[in-house]
Amino acid sequence: MGKKPFHEWEEKHGLINNRSVDGFQYWNYMRRDMNMSFKDEYADLDPVFFKNMKESSKNGRISDLKRILKVFTPDGGDPVKKADVLILCHGRRQEINGKLVSIYTDYLEDYFPDSLSLQRTGSGKSYRDRLKTRHIIFLENLTTKSYIFKYLRRLFSPGEYKRIRKTIFDDMHDAFMDLKKNYSLNVNEEDFALRATSLFFYYLYKKPRLEKLIKKISPKVIVEVVGRSFDAEIINEIAFENGIETVELQHGSVGFWYPDGVTLPQVPKWYYLFGNYWKKAVKLPVPEDHVLSMGFPYHDMMMEKYPEEKRQRDDNTIIFLSSRKYGKELSAVAMELKELRPDIHIIYKLHPREYQDYSVVYAPLDRAGIEVIKDDSLPLYGLFSRSGMQVGVESTAVYEGMGFSLRTFIWDIPMAASLKELASLGYASVFKDARELSELIKAGDNDNTRYDIDDFWKRNSLNNIVSGIKGLL
Repeated sequence: MGKKPFHEWEEKHGLINNRSVDGFQYWNYMRRDMNMSFKDEYADLDPVFFKNMKESSKNGRISDLKRILKVFTPDGGDPVKKADVLILCHGRRQEINGKLVSIYTDYLEDYFPDSLSLQRTGSGKSYRDRLKTRHIIFLENLTTKSYIFKYLRRLFSPGEYKRIRKTIFDDMHDAFMDLKKNYSLNVNEEDFALRATSLFFYYLYKKPRLEKLIKKISPKVIVEVVGRSFDAEIINEIAFENGIETVELQHGSVGFWYPDGVTLPQVPKWYYLFGNYWKKAVKLPVPEDHVLSMGFPYHDMMMEKYPEEKRQRDDNTIIFLSSRKYGKELSAVAMELKELRPDIHIIYKLHPREYQDYSVVYAPLDRAGIEVIKDDSLPLYGLFSRSGMQVGVESTAVYEGMGFSLRTFIWDIPMAASLKELASLGYASVFKDARELSELIKAGDNDNTRYDIDDFWKRNSLNNIVSGIKGLL
């Protein structure tokens, strides 16, 4: 992966480890959001960071009130205990056999039965009883209390709040002016300073309390899924200061890039990737021998569930993999393809975050004779097992579909930059519109299914990951 304009600009202004206020390294904590905003703005999208700020300000008061009310009710989590392995699990879960399962980490409890999981969201005994995870603590109340803390400090210490915001604004002003002048990106400096100031007060409240929690648990290894979430970054910083090993398990597409010779306290010390292919997509601030191909146990389990001899493959079925960022436009491509090729069966798989948008945005697909997957009742791998082709833009699911030797088509829009690498390797075809997609399907001469799937998904993942963690204990 080469250096992108964001990284060039970041290095030019020496931002990593070099922008802090009262001990809080605000740039390191803001880096992920800003990098995503760069990508979105270059793709002619409303940058996700500022979009999220607008949405949260629009709906914030109601959700904040709900959170505050939860503080006064038991969160349903388990008692704190000592554990050699601490797991920072993903809040998104799948219902499997009546239980809500974290497909990225729940299997670890079978090999580390005394482990403990932390989850940022979720609360209540009824929710807790539905989880497969045996030992878990919820951090939602901690987050809510950090919001209250920020509001109170802003209310009763307005001078401090203004000082922090002004310091951040002034500190970043020259860099942002350069961004506008030489990179044609118009970051709202006030929004950036406001967000970074909020994170400062959240950090001020959360870090000592998370330090106390980590000390109580006394882990030797911390295993995490979303290593660049705010809470995980604070925990990584605490682990860095206390000599605790930290491991991030890949859970989606990756494209991390860091300059040579930097060490960030907020990032994990080890990375366990799906396979060797992904090593080409990252440049991480850790030694090369700390970036390991380990595989993905859930993928292995699903491939065993849908072996080739049991698949009901239909080469005339194509699955579209949607996302909230471009779903409306992609669904229009699917409908036009159905008009051009009524003989093709189209499955349109919504991203879980799109389920709530179905009736507003995606209902026309049903009327067009397209099979819309609008909940988790049908497993994704089951859909792959009866398809012969797939269409994607940036979803990791495309790589999962390749495990079923699907003919792969990438929609040529700016967000597809990482997936277009598959086309350059001869593993996929790129199309600009429904008509071109129809022609590619009809031609049938683009056999892009000849690749070593082990390069994407290393085998024996369960043994690889468990052995790797045990080696750190």
